[in-house]
Amino acid sequence: MRSLRRRLLIWLLPAALLTGLLASAATYWGALSELNEVLNDQLKGIAQHVVVEPDGHLSLRGMQGANEDRLSGEQSHTVLLQVWRGTTRVFSTDRDSSMPPPQAAGFSDIEVNGQLWHTYVERNGELLVRIAQARRARWEAVAEIATALFWPVLSLLPVLALFVWFGIGYGLRPLRQIAANLKRRDANNMQAIDTAAMPVEVKPLVDAINDLLSRLDHAFTAQRQFIADAAHELRTPIMGLGLQAELLPKATGSHERDAITAQIRAGTARLAHLAEQLLTLARLGPESPAPVFSTVDLTALARGVVGDRVRYAEANEIDLGLVATGVVTTSGNADGLRILLNNLVDNAIRYAGAHARVDVIVSREDSCAMLEVRDTGPGIPEEDRARVWERFYRGDGHTSSGSGLGLSIVRRIAEQHHARISLGGGEDNRGLTVTLRFPRGRPHVVNVDEDKTSGTATV
Repeated sequence: MRSLRRRLLIWLLPAALLTGLLASAATYWGALSELNEVLNDQLKGIAQHVVVEPDGHLSLRGMQGANEDRLSGEQSHTVLLQVWRGTTRVFSTDRDSSMPPPQAAGFSDIEVNGQLWHTYVERNGELLVRIAQARRARWEAVAEIATALFWPVLSLLPVLALFVWFGIGYGLRPLRQIAANLKRRDANNMQAIDTAAMPVEVKPLVDAINDLLSRLDHAFTAQRQFIADAAHELRTPIMGLGLQAELLPKATGSHERDAITAQIRAGTARLAHLAEQLLTLARLGPESPAPVFSTVDLTALARGVVGDRVRYAEANEIDLGLVATGVVTTSGNADGLRILLNNLVDNAIRYAGAHARVDVIVSREDSCAMLEVRDTGPGIPEEDRARVWERFYRGDGHTSSGSGLGLSIVRRIAEQHHARISLGGGEDNRGLTVTLRFPRGRPHVVNVDEDKTSGTATV
């Protein structure tokens, strides 16, 4: 299992080591620059200590015994001193030095036998005094300084690792508290976690967890309500089927037996319809996967639904037809839109009453695809129009049986398609018109003759 503390430690310690190396490198180059200035001043100072006596002899103030010590200038703490008269060397602290005569006064770098020397030459009358030091000696001196600074940094790494380890553990304490809080809960406790004392870095995580808990609470509540409503709605047809099944063996004649059988068939059909609606509503739940959208021909879709429902309309003495002035397309899920239109048409046929007319209208208005189902039945009172979207609500005054789920399914599919749905009156304020306005898109209309498919049943 991966450890966040170990991961942070693996990142922080190399970063600290790299910082120490960079600091040492910066110290090295800074010290090199400063040391060069100091040593250059030293070269000048030594050159100024060379004095020519009146009798022509040299006097080296403060450097007695220098010649005997053989100061070669190849160590960081020594320099090479030479005195030249023209091209003749009259004095040198290192008799073995093969350095050529100086050409001019001032600072210069010369290479002798593959070794680079930094020199300073000062003119003293007819004499040229040269002070030289090997470049390598300077670099060694600076390296000693940088090494002396780097070792303390390296020795502090274990201490830093210890502090980082316990510091990260202390910083991760809020996460352990959140885990302990969630572990103590059961499935019914969806209360939000308090974020008042949470660090700002942990607060986004806690807010996301609280949002998830809120959505889970909403989903569980909706699921419990759905199960309770479904159990209530299923109880009535199941009890009815049970009673009819008990009465069937006790029937005294064929007429009574046929009546009971017809009621059993009707109850079975209603139960099957209710189960189908419940399954459809469950598939359209808020936590269900988003439907796959494609270009849908609403006119062809409506023509198919109307064609499938003609016989059912005839059996209920309903004039069912399609009104379309062109091929209208929109972006959507064809299966979902077919379920939506099936429910609207079924509701209209079921509640419009005998000899009513139901029209499915497909059109386009202001680049928006429009789908309407209009009937000439009793309609829905305005005070009930806000509640008909609720599950299992059927209103008062309806004699037709139904599940009360059709409009709930319609609204859910409309929400998935971001379509606006509204209820209004029919022609001359008679009946009901359900209107769906889909989001604005590119118009795609092919003008054709008006299509009117109708079916009228007679008694």
